[in-house]
Amino acid sequence: MRTDKTIYTRCRLLLLMFFVITIGAQAQPSDSLATYIAAAIRNNPAVIGGYNAYKAQVMSACGAGSLNDPTIQVGVFPKSMQHVNGKQIATFTIMQMFPWFGTLKAGRENMEYKAESAYQKFRANGIALAYDVQKQWYAMLATQEKIKAVKGKVSLLEDIKKLALLTYKTQSRMRNAKMSDQLRLEAEEQNLEEQVASLEAKAALQRQQFNIVMHRDANAPLVVPDTIALREMPSISWNDIEAQDPLLQKSVADGKAFEAQERLATNMGKPTFSVGLQYMLNGKVMNPKMENMNGMDMVMPMVTVSVPIYRRKIYMSKEAAKLNKISTDYAYQNRQDALKSEYLSIGQRAEDVKRKVELYDKEVKILDRTLSLMNTEYATGSTSLTDILETNRQYIDYALKKAEAYADYNTLVAEYEKMASRYDYATRAENPRKK
Repeated sequence: MRTDKTIYTRCRLLLLMFFVITIGAQAQPSDSLATYIAAAIRNNPAVIGGYNAYKAQVMSACGAGSLNDPTIQVGVFPKSMQHVNGKQIATFTIMQMFPWFGTLKAGRENMEYKAESAYQKFRANGIALAYDVQKQWYAMLATQEKIKAVKGKVSLLEDIKKLALLTYKTQSRMRNAKMSDQLRLEAEEQNLEEQVASLEAKAALQRQQFNIVMHRDANAPLVVPDTIALREMPSISWNDIEAQDPLLQKSVADGKAFEAQERLATNMGKPTFSVGLQYMLNGKVMNPKMENMNGMDMVMPMVTVSVPIYRRKIYMSKEAAKLNKISTDYAYQNRQDALKSEYLSIGQRAEDVKRKVELYDKEVKILDRTLSLMNTEYATGSTSLTDILETNRQYIDYALKKAEAYADYNTLVAEYEKMASRYDYATRAENPRKK
């Protein structure tokens, strides 16, 4: 909770928020992912809706804690009321109601904490969207890597086909064998081409979905790197995660709001005071009892006090606020447990994926070297086409797994960053100096 900032500061910061987000998006032109994350947060309907809900709550809080408007009553006598020293023509009464001490403050604090809760929800939406963008980004890069891997082995089959055709033409004694090799190679090549077409269709869909997340045309061009690089896992302490998590802070804000609501309900059960003046407009009469007071206007101070007899509604409001506060406390603990579990599991999952990445890297390099040697050996007849095709399938299988492992590891890094609220443009908008 940022207790050092008043809700009125928030009102001014609302005008700055999206401007700063735009600056953040333009500050890193070389990093297309960061640019797309900022664009998604800036344009995504869910985030914009959360922002406007927060803004509405802030505006409500800005007007909270004020006195009710004074009341004015005007009474006109169509036929003047006769008194001993005049006749009453009209009365004018103005009253101002004052609630019990602390009621206005409790009401204002209740609205301020509700605005804080809406702000934390807005933060959570933006951070979750940033993670979703990264997850889709790495899935898109993995598909791109798979396409390159399969296409590379289609080229290998083309080279072997040329070699088999040359052997078929120059070695008539192996004619039948080499003709069957040609047919097998064509069948394998068609299978790989179908795999490439399927992957390309998947990549096109992923690009469209990525654009839709940013709320722009599905076929808009994207700047995507040629390869997927393995990211470095950041070092993040549990205390930082706990301090930055928006859902934890939302639970805190909700709890504070219910505490203020309980105080408000308590004060609403106490007397209210009204202070005012009544002005009586009088006219002159014939033969007054007191000549010096004939037709004199009168001013009368007035004070009223409410008598809070009916207590059931007050009691129920207080109990509801207490139960809601207990609910937010348990919600905080539940979120804490979920965060701790996720925090501990990410390290284990990252180590598991890292081992797979290292394995697949080695396997792909070994199989790629093996295929190069087998290509040479095939020309001399020391390696069969069956062995080459089997090794080629193994290579493609490991290459696809490698791309998926790279995407999985980078997604875990993004998940770790999500826990630490790294892509928190809402906070950057509130405090532009925060890095």
